[in-house]
Amino acid sequence: MSRPEANGTTRPAEAAAERQPFPWDAFAVGARSMGSTAIGTFCWGLVTGVALVKGGLSTSQALGMLVLVYSGTAQLAALPLMSAGAALGAVWVTALLANLRFVVYSAVVATEFRGLPLARRLALGWMTTDTALAGYYGRGAGGGWEASTGDEPLHMREARFLGTNLTVYAGWSLGSVVGVALAGLIPDSPRIAYVGVLAIMALIGPMLAARAALGAALAAGTVALIGRDWPWRMGMFAAIAAGIAAAVVLSRRPPPPSPSTAPPADVGGRR
Repeated sequence: MSRPEANGTTRPAEAAAERQPFPWDAFAVGARSMGSTAIGTFCWGLVTGVALVKGGLSTSQALGMLVLVYSGTAQLAALPLMSAGAALGAVWVTALLANLRFVVYSAVVATEFRGLPLARRLALGWMTTDTALAGYYGRGAGGGWEASTGDEPLHMREARFLGTNLTVYAGWSLGSVVGVALAGLIPDSPRIAYVGVLAIMALIGPMLAARAALGAALAAGTVALIGRDWPWRMGMFAAIAAGIAAAVVLSRRPPPPSPSTAPPADVGGRR
């Protein structure tokens, strides 16, 4: 049921979202927007699954971590500490710092689903990922990435967001499980780490067609290099903020011309 406001009424956006049937067409649009990154997502999950087992976790422990911790970055950051027997608090803090970027992401999408019930907003926030967030904010007709116009109805936005993120979740989870299952068959080698680099390149490559995406990548990469030695992983946090700021600036559309600057109407019937 819709949550009533203090005066006993129901929020219009929330009530409308609950009355609407689930828009599977919008869900399919979101899922299709992640098609070009599916292989990279699968490979990133594969590398994560292999790393968990190679890092000393048993098969059941690795699968449990995959279910409870939906973040390859946090898993790979915490794994060396777990293998070394570090204190639980240190492991938690490391995972938290590795995922500080999601604070920025949540701020970016906070207004998107403001009319939904809290439980649904928390569920959407839990499944938010880097690549799916980029897919949600839109791919232009020419294949390049561009900002969303923001004029979709709430229930359509929710379905498209689910389409992008569930597609990523399915690909990453499948790859992770396959990685855990095949880890014993893969010989130990430092070269395995390069597979993760290639997987990340496969994820971000299709997104660099538009000016905003390319500018965001350059800004984030520059700040990440500058801040690579900053404490508490603040360099990564600053790089995420710089990338988002660059994307916002470069994706701004010029305002429509005002009536005073519009060309005069053709009153004589000339062509």
